Amino acid sequence: MSTSGSRKAPASKNAHGISAVQSWFEQHVKLDGKPYFLDQDQARAVTDLHKNTLVTARAGSGKTRVIVAKVVYLISQLHYSPSEIAVFMFNRTAAAEVNERIAAVEIDGHPLISTNAAPPTLASTFHKFALTTVQESGLRPEIISDATQQNLLNNLLREVTADQYHFSPRVYQDLTKLTAGFITRAGQKYPGSAGLAQLTAATNAYLRKYQSSPDKRFFCQVHRIALEVYTKYLQSLKSPLLDFNLLMARAAELLKNVHPNPRVERLKYLMVDEYQDFSDLFYNLILAIRSHCPGAKLFAVGDDWQAINRFAGSDVNYFLSFPTYFPEDSTSIPLATNYRSCRRIVENANRYMLTHYDPTALPAKAHNRKSGKIYHANPERLRFDARDSLEDGLGDGLYQTILAGTMQLPSPSKVPPSAARLLKQLTKICHKHSGQSIMLLHRHNFTSLNGLTLEVLAHALEKALISQSIMTPDDFARNVRFLTMHRSKGLEAAVVIILEADADIIASAHPHATIFEIFGDTRAAEIADQQRLLYVAMTRAKERLYILSSDPKPLI
Repeated sequence: MSTSGSRKAPASKNAHGISAVQSWFEQHVKLDGKPYFLDQDQARAVTDLHKNTLVTARAGSGKTRVIVAKVVYLISQLHYSPSEIAVFMFNRTAAAEVNERIAAVEIDGHPLISTNAAPPTLASTFHKFALTTVQESGLRPEIISDATQQNLLNNLLREVTADQYHFSPRVYQDLTKLTAGFITRAGQKYPGSAGLAQLTAATNAYLRKYQSSPDKRFFCQVHRIALEVYTKYLQSLKSPLLDFNLLMARAAELLKNVHPNPRVERLKYLMVDEYQDFSDLFYNLILAIRSHCPGAKLFAVGDDWQAINRFAGSDVNYFLSFPTYFPEDSTSIPLATNYRSCRRIVENANRYMLTHYDPTALPAKAHNRKSGKIYHANPERLRFDARDSLEDGLGDGLYQTILAGTMQLPSPSKVPPSAARLLKQLTKICHKHSGQSIMLLHRHNFTSLNGLTLEVLAHALEKALISQSIMTPDDFARNVRFLTMHRSKGLEAAVVIILEADADIIASAHPHATIFEIFGDTRAAEIADQQRLLYVAMTRAKERLYILSSDPKPLI
């Protein structure tokens, strides 16, 4: 470890101390050869020494920058050893990025962490930490892959439904997705055989409540079937087989019941990224870790406005009620400055969330004083000659012909006019921004038009742009991305196009949204999910935001 003999940055939390810390980072710390700048809120978070700290980091506010700076400060100024710090990221890519940044940090020309071996690995996923913990106990678990798990669940579902139930192919497809969702949520809230009795009691209570309701008949069938599948699934996972949920539960159990654990006992700082996606399993693991190192500080970073993973077992209440779960010496610090988006985009996203989600919440501030642009467009109003199947002044036949091929329709005349108008609208926008990064987002993997999935629309747009020499195939592959709003989390683009931002598509009640009441599903929770998801979509844009909607007054 190297502290480089540099002037020590003050740990004071007053205004003068914060300013001094900013100056120290700028003058002494470099990442990839560039001075490490921190704003006042970021510096306050970096120097904060409360036992339990929640950092509310709005979109584009530099949360990864703060996490790395916190590590730098702890090691170089407070003389923590890297082995005393654990940084929990929510996927391997994010963990690798943080470790690479830490390895690249220099203080006065010297590496933050001197090493002649492998680069530092302070950051890991919760699952990697749990796996190491289980292995330290002498066990050698085998983690089943997602594909293996899915095949196992499919086989068990067929076994359970073979004789007692008769579903149409479409309903059976829904049942398959719902069963998988039930098992994901059950594994988070009621993991393993230890939680099975609680899950069974909760399911039976649900069945007693709704078994006489005709409109809940299918929901009750799903619960009965899913519980039986989950029970058989747990029975089939004979040692050493584990899934990720069981791995997390096993690690927490071992930490609570097995002492000593020198690796965990030496921890003094626990840092958690994407804290808005925290869950029961993560909470139990943190408590189990602290049973070995009760003095360890917790530094949690996230954004409740970007909590969009409830379907996977996340619980935003851990964020909203942080002092309840971690009451000792607890504090909250805002990171409100958005360094990604232009002013109008930030203001528009704020306005939407303060109006629809929480009027008392912390709004973001735009660092970029460029205004940016937001456009509302209704493709249905676009000038279009649907009779044109060959060529005219508008060239509209091109869009019909391309869509006929990508949608596998017998002729251009069979292409829905709305689909052709949408393709023309997207071509015009991409033509205007052909040299920039463009992200096209939809609520689902499919549009409201039968046969027009995001994949089909992407192929059609690529053909339209190439045929008119607007982009080359390499340009399209490099600059244009079609994603669901969920998958856009953590990404950005100069231009973002939100497809079909209509209330009946984005804010409509999903028929199965409240099916899992036993896991906390309600209509209010679904509405909140939709509002946060729209915020995520809007804040991917850096310079231009296009909102395509046929509604007279779009939601955003």
